[in-house]
Amino acid sequence: MEFELVEVFGSGPLTGGPLGVVVLDTTYDDALMQRLAARLAMPETVFLRGGADGEVEVRIFTPYVELDFAGHPLVGAAAVAVQKGLAAPGRVALRTRGGTVRARVGPAADSAVLEERPCRVGPPVAPDLVCEAVGLAPDAAAGPVRPASAGLGFVCLPVSAAGLRSARALPLEVAALADRVPGLADVFGVAVFVPQLPEVRSRVFVPEPVCAEDPATGSAALAVAGWLADERRPEESLAFDIVQGTAELGLARMQVRVRRQAGRGLLAGVGGAVRTLVRGRLLLDGTADRT
Repeated sequence: MEFELVEVFGSGPLTGGPLGVVVLDTTYDDALMQRLAARLAMPETVFLRGGADGEVEVRIFTPYVELDFAGHPLVGAAAVAVQKGLAAPGRVALRTRGGTVRARVGPAADSAVLEERPCRVGPPVAPDLVCEAVGLAPDAAAGPVRPASAGLGFVCLPVSAAGLRSARALPLEVAALADRVPGLADVFGVAVFVPQLPEVRSRVFVPEPVCAEDPATGSAALAVAGWLADERRPEESLAFDIVQGTAELGLARMQVRVRRQAGRGLLAGVGGAVRTLVRGRLLLDGTADRT
């Protein structure tokens, strides 16, 4: 199987979010894909296969679970699909387990932009346990703490610049938030950010020990965009960059746009660079769990 390690939303070499991309010529057992994602130990690994009517079939796995939607994996999948000839440049349809997602990819296939998605922002929740789940004091929130989702839910925690630097990965505490805090049953992680435009700094923490701090998270960027638009209620759309990560992880840069449309609520999109770091082949026993 062809394999690539790409960096999505990178601001330079060895930055952004690492993504394993496996190109399939047939279907494989779900358990095999999950084990392979665990072995590769990327924040996510996607499996691509050419589908009907020009769509690209995409399966998204963390080292632990399969996801219906995730931002940086779909941005990377769209660009690699064009590079591999599974889709033509322009509007690329990605058929995921959660439905079809569309992205725009230029002829160079060195970046991609997810088309606008509805973004739901929930009511404020008690901040103390959310702050403590990322190693901060119970009163560290610098604004309302609210869940938001454009396909994968995050609780949005605004903080000061000092708070952003002090946050730390506590995956078990993040995992417990869904049960411990009313209103967070559907969240996957915590997006910690400094709500300052035009460049928002952020860090994202998830409940998975292998990648407890995610270096680049498109779905969290969409959630933060929804939070900002709902809090500020601009007359027109907001367009800004989110810079996520740390000096040790590398900094990711995501271009985000969010607007409010009558009858549809908030709509948000995210895009950025896609760069191939490693290209090769995965060699598996031909009898292993193949359907």
